[in-house]
Amino acid sequence: MRAPGPRAWLSLVAVLIAGAVLPVRAAPVEAAQGQHEALPTFARAGFRPHPMSDAALPYNDTPLAPRVDPHPHDEQGVRLFRYNGVTYDHPVAQAQWGLSNLRTYLANRDALFLNRALAQAQRNLDRKVESRGAWWYPYAFDFPRCAQMPGIRATWYSAMAQGQLLSLFSRLHAVTGDHKWRTAADRTFQSLLLPPTPGLPWVSWVDYLGYLWLEEYPVTPGVTGERVLNGLVFALYGVYDYWRVTADPRAVAIFDGAATTVRRYAAVSFRAPQWISRYSIGCLHSNADYHPIHIRQLLETYEMSQAPVFAGLADLFREDYPAPAVSGTVVFSAGTHVGYRFTPGGSIVGLRTLTLSRQSNAHSDQRIRIRGRGIHYRVTNGPLAGFLVPEEPGRRELLGAVEQHTYTPARTLGFAPGTYVGHRYDSAWAVSETRTFTFPRASAAPFGASAWVNGRLSYQITAGVYAGFWLPAVDGLTPAP
Repeated sequence: MRAPGPRAWLSLVAVLIAGAVLPVRAAPVEAAQGQHEALPTFARAGFRPHPMSDAALPYNDTPLAPRVDPHPHDEQGVRLFRYNGVTYDHPVAQAQWGLSNLRTYLANRDALFLNRALAQAQRNLDRKVESRGAWWYPYAFDFPRCAQMPGIRATWYSAMAQGQLLSLFSRLHAVTGDHKWRTAADRTFQSLLLPPTPGLPWVSWVDYLGYLWLEEYPVTPGVTGERVLNGLVFALYGVYDYWRVTADPRAVAIFDGAATTVRRYAAVSFRAPQWISRYSIGCLHSNADYHPIHIRQLLETYEMSQAPVFAGLADLFREDYPAPAVSGTVVFSAGTHVGYRFTPGGSIVGLRTLTLSRQSNAHSDQRIRIRGRGIHYRVTNGPLAGFLVPEEPGRRELLGAVEQHTYTPARTLGFAPGTYVGHRYDSAWAVSETRTFTFPRASAAPFGASAWVNGRLSYQITAGVYAGFWLPAVDGLTPAP
């Protein structure tokens, strides 16, 4: 029996993840030597952090920081946050600005950027709250949530802030060698090991199924949280950075637990099939701003863990709702084509028919999923200008490789016995070379990227008979789960 085709495979990934057997639970992770408080046992699937190059680390693919901060800041260069007419310190904003400046310093060795990164870190040390041997970084303003969740009252704490500052402190220690930042990293990591205690800061908890949450918005009383996907993964980055500088086995345990939670909930709670992913479990609304962040985080979790399940999840989220801002040339075959206008909910409110006697081209400025209607191109010129036409390989194709995911390390593509055709393309995305090969038995090859190439999901093979070729996703090709 041949392997499932591309859409069937994406559905199979979701089923496999949703129906996964509950992982084993490990012994409690001790908070610190001589301290008996510990989180309850939590689910662990055996995910482990793996070394990455500095260039591949989370946050290191963002633009370099400008010399002049365009956002609110004080005379020390510390980033500030204006909310309801009042200016506050904001631990996440300061951590992110510090990481951006540290990255810029490593790129150009200009001390201005190192000093500004140090200023963000120092501000948070100056404001820290000490509790149960850990250091915590407070928010001094109330913050509303969705209608389903209570607003957060000052003073509150967030695993996202703890995790991003843990990344900053860990990287500052690696760059400067100053033990002050190692101490800050140790005490900040300690905060992720502690269970909820009424009246005290906390950011980590274990849900009723036994999964560990590094909680962006803790809720007490009740010891729950909103369960925000992006906040969980940003905290996971901090655990990874801490592991890189310490090799602490407790960091391995927390990394495993948090990654296991991502694996358990991403497909069944955060994913909205064929639509924009949900922001959180507590606030089950789709959020177009965070959907690409989720995809990027899932790919980075793959790179940190080298577990293909996370790359598969990123691919699922990409297929559900690809980034709309894609422009290029759409090739129309000879024949009849229909352009549509839709309401936000996907109802048709206008259409126009065009019949072509020969192949033609038009420009598109969007490749967007219309709810319940599939992927469409928005045409900007010609008879169908202002209308959306459905993507259909062989009839309407956007030239080029769009929505490309690259995978480090390369993933494995399985081949069922059969014949497959791969292509190389020139700079105009016309086929420049074709290769056909028949596998008499099941085989496999590494692939380093996937993308929609000329309207078809395709895999870029990195070794073997198809090295350097793009293979369209057809029945018989199956990425390893």
